[in-house]
Amino acid sequence: RQSVKNEKLDKGHVHELNENFSFTDSYGEKKSVNVDKEALYMIDVDLVKLLPQAFQDFQQNFDLPGILPGGSHCMMNAVNANGRPFMGPNLYITPPSTFTHFHQDGHGTVDSGHLCLSGFNEVVMLRRLTERHKCNAIQILTGTADSFGTLYGLPHQDGSDERKLGWPSEEAIFQCKKMGYCPSVFILKPGQVVHINKGRLHAFRKLAPSQLRETDCHYDLRNEILQTKGKLTEDICFSVAWDW
Repeated sequence: RQSVKNEKLDKGHVHELNENFSFTDSYGEKKSVNVDKEALYMIDVDLVKLLPQAFQDFQQNFDLPGILPGGSHCMMNAVNANGRPFMGPNLYITPPSTFTHFHQDGHGTVDSGHLCLSGFNEVVMLRRLTERHKCNAIQILTGTADSFGTLYGLPHQDGSDERKLGWPSEEAIFQCKKMGYCPSVFILKPGQVVHINKGRLHAFRKLAPSQLRETDCHYDLRNEILQTKGKLTEDICFSVAWDW
């Protein structure tokens, strides 16, 4: 979107710029979206049913097919696709600053994989914990006492206010280390995949081209990415995730 806009501006074709994308929805109603002010936010898009060609391409080109649903390392590889619960893969298209709350996939019953295709994912992940320690970890990391809602509620929510999110500080990560929770703090880059063992609390935040508070646990890591990028752009994040 931005590259096309810049190209037209460079060529002096200002009159060709149109900030609105118009379309007709499935009910026959005309809709218009201002693409400079609104971003696409899509979660849990079923590749198998909705994007079968993309799913086939993913199956054929992914270098670790054994960890896909029904793959050689999946516990349900002896069950056909119709006999096992849906495990993905799902597509996620999310703008910068969106995030998930700390959660455990499948309520702590499944391993999962997350492949970053574009954009950058800031990740915090703990080792597998007992229920009591999960609740304690959530209190340390986010300052919230609503551990049940965090563990078993929906993980996705948009927004850019890290204070509302309760994104962990360096001090919170240090306290988790003291408790033996083995926190991992890293950034998942395009082309990288992370394996998340069952029962491991984790949260994702999409990197935005803005400075964080110095107390944020991703402060140094984000600065490193922004310095290497050279040009500050808002990168839409494309990811594929699945259970196995």
